[in-house]
Amino acid sequence: MLRRPSRTTVFTATATALSLLGDQALYALLPLYFQEIGLLPIQVGILLSANRWIRLFTNHLAERLVGRFPAHLMLAASLALGALLTAVYAVVSSFLILLIARCLWGLCWSFIRHIGVMGVAALSEPKDLGQMMGFYNGISRIGSVVGIVLGGILFDLFGFTTTLVVFCLCSFLAIPFALSSGIQSVGTRNTEWKERQLRSGQRALLICGFCIGSVGPGLLMSTLGFILLSRYGHEVDLFGILIGIATLNGLLLGCRWILDTLGAPFYGVLIDRVGLHIGAPLCFVTGVAVMLLLSMSNSLAALATGIIVFFMCGTALFTVVSAEASRRGSRIYARYATAGDLGAAFGPVIGWTAYELLDIPDLAFILGALLYTIGLLAALTAFKRQAPIDG
Repeated sequence: MLRRPSRTTVFTATATALSLLGDQALYALLPLYFQEIGLLPIQVGILLSANRWIRLFTNHLAERLVGRFPAHLMLAASLALGALLTAVYAVVSSFLILLIARCLWGLCWSFIRHIGVMGVAALSEPKDLGQMMGFYNGISRIGSVVGIVLGGILFDLFGFTTTLVVFCLCSFLAIPFALSSGIQSVGTRNTEWKERQLRSGQRALLICGFCIGSVGPGLLMSTLGFILLSRYGHEVDLFGILIGIATLNGLLLGCRWILDTLGAPFYGVLIDRVGLHIGAPLCFVTGVAVMLLLSMSNSLAALATGIIVFFMCGTALFTVVSAEASRRGSRIYARYATAGDLGAAFGPVIGWTAYELLDIPDLAFILGALLYTIGLLAALTAFKRQAPIDG
């Protein structure tokens, strides 16, 4: 049974949603626009992964600082800087400046995510943590839906610069929500576990986090637009309507965040009841099968269906594994988040490097299947049924 989310959860998630507009639009638009601003394919991969690389360091900086300073002020400052960076994407074409901006966004996101997730964990009962994390993820990902779907539509209508300027202005609206969220301090207390459970569980969380991040947020999101362009050209016939490939890419990528918004709370309820040891392997198996099917079919209907099913698996995995990590405490969550960021950082570089060397865009699906297979093996061998852990 779903419980009503708290005011803090709703306000913090709303602020997070508004902060994501420019970042998510960049994933949908830069793979289609990079040639116009003089970037190379490998530079696109670097830019779309740079914010993840820097978070390998800034996640732990955030974990240390949020326990010492007012969390709501640190959250507001991160949101303000993130909004300004969206304006940089809109007006700058220099690779070096864009790279610096992406690294600064990674710093901002480390604080936004850590304060948001640990704020929810601090206010939730252990037995309800899965669905509360689902509410937070679901509401916050509305920003990703808008950034990707509306970003693709605005790009086809008005262009790259106008789209990002609009999103920059909207992102500043996140600041009042952060200041009104009620979060003052999220703390840094870690749940005490038996040493054996800590070692085995943490290894599994890190491996699963890496695989989840590398395929969905990394590899697939950064290359799907180019795969569509390579397969179908600049326009496609969708139910008798001719639409631009940027709009189609935005719609498909937006499905991931729509599924997050609608499905994440229910996935959280499910994992609260059946446990990670069942849910994680099942989602990994389905993801592997879908990636292999996508690599073998050129049908637009099959691709769209497969992408949606894969995103369902990714949403469920992200919700339940991040809930498990936050349940174990601030420090372990920071390590898990870093593992996910490492995977998400490798994803675009792997995909675009493979294209640069082999000129096979569809190879991204094979690589995705291999990475999810690693995640499956980790889940099968390490996530065993365990007694409930008190918060």
